Amino acid sequence: KDTVIIVTNEEPTTIGAASANCGGNIQNTICDDMASDPLTWIDDQNDYQVVGLTGIEGWKQVDPDTWEFKLRDGVTFHNGAPWNAQQAKFWIDFFGDEETSGNYNANDFSFHGVIGGEVVDDMTLNVNCGKPCPILPRTTIFTKFQDVGWFKGATEDDIERMTVGLGPYKIVEWRSGQEVELEAYENYKPNNSTVYAQAPVIKTVIQQWRNEPLVRASMVQTGEADWAEISLDDRERVPKWVSGTNNEVFRLSMDTIHDPELRKDKVREAMNLAVDCETILAQIYDGLVECYGNIAQTGTVGITKSNSSSRGYDPAKAKQLLAEANYDPDHKIGLTMRSQRVPKDTEYGEAVVTAWRAVGLNAELNVVESSVYASESRSNCGHQRSKEDFANAPGSDLEEKCRNLGPGPPNYSSMQVSAGPTSTESLDYSRQAVLRNSCFSRSSGVCEQAFEDMMDVANATPTGNLRLERMVELADHVHEHHHFVDGFQVVSIYALSENLEWKPTYAPRIRANTMVFTK
Repeated sequence: KDTVIIVTNEEPTTIGAASANCGGNIQNTICDDMASDPLTWIDDQNDYQVVGLTGIEGWKQVDPDTWEFKLRDGVTFHNGAPWNAQQAKFWIDFFGDEETSGNYNANDFSFHGVIGGEVVDDMTLNVNCGKPCPILPRTTIFTKFQDVGWFKGATEDDIERMTVGLGPYKIVEWRSGQEVELEAYENYKPNNSTVYAQAPVIKTVIQQWRNEPLVRASMVQTGEADWAEISLDDRERVPKWVSGTNNEVFRLSMDTIHDPELRKDKVREAMNLAVDCETILAQIYDGLVECYGNIAQTGTVGITKSNSSSRGYDPAKAKQLLAEANYDPDHKIGLTMRSQRVPKDTEYGEAVVTAWRAVGLNAELNVVESSVYASESRSNCGHQRSKEDFANAPGSDLEEKCRNLGPGPPNYSSMQVSAGPTSTESLDYSRQAVLRNSCFSRSSGVCEQAFEDMMDVANATPTGNLRLERMVELADHVHEHHHFVDGFQVVSIYALSENLEWKPTYAPRIRANTMVFTK
């Protein structure tokens, strides 16, 4: 069999690696993981070691803010253009641009921040950071490359609908509303350092999409598809299934700046105590997941038992805190989420909103499609605002400046509460500190000058005990100041056709070149 059909819960937002919409979601796996090879990769089959894929031979740190990368000769893009340091520099600059926060690619910029490329010779590239970057290779796992010549001549539509990359598969066609077809890139140059850089065995990959989990399971059951993410309830319907954590924590982010009630710490604490998280999860997820009190999974540098523990269930205290905070019951708080971003997430959202209403919160659930969700969740003061915008804004500190800037584009309104999974592929808390808690991130409802200063110090600290200590301080702060409502570490269930062999990674990413049919 030379064709594998994978079924995701939604049509891709984009299949273009340069698009700001490309990043971290299963439905967008083509632009991230199939047509692209990023600068580095974390190999969960080899003790979570950082490895190079097709384009990278190795690296070393030459200064606190500089890393030298040796590129592999003989590697080409899908159109035959040669891979070299000049090509790499363009994309390092692109994803590390300060003014646009990496051209608005959160899954790049939120990892490593400002970086720039410097050509040493044709096969040697220096990556220069805007500040000390002791774990840079662990944070460039979304920094992707395309042929610069193609990109400079591409239209906006081309950039969304095509990736001329280095990955093991190249795009044949996106048939909108139906499927995306890829074919194995015959000139892909394997890298023996990792199984994730092996040559593809299966010739053709087809991505289709169905929103209903039962439909996805039925497609695998009847042989219409070979791979699908399915509901827990449908495990016994399919020929075989595998499960695993997917590096994500399902969290409810709160706008602690622009919403007049959510900026009150006691209101945020009450919203946590109002939810009987353990009972809800036991009922919905059949005991497969447990309540979790932080936003990066266990094993992340900075996460401890205390700063990831649930706050518990105490509705009486929640009501007391709302009274002490002088909560305005006429102020409606909306929880916005996407349907089926993770299995049974809508049911979880419904249960949470019901619990909030029970203690007197004026809450509603809004289940929206992915493009609407993206607009809602990114309307923070850091979205499409530069540090110069912050500097010029009125106010004595970052929080005051952020409040005066107001929520950013595209909606220019508070996201209130935004629900969904967030991932920490780097296994270092700096990822979530910046992505979900920095004034300058499009995905953060938090802006605190003191926390921003703590992050700068912690992120610049070399690997070791002191870095661990400082990352714990960041994770403690997030937990203690109730930046989020307790969630859970996501467990995914994947259906496979009987003869398809594939192991889930520790993150929600699909490298189809690791798939094989056994007969």
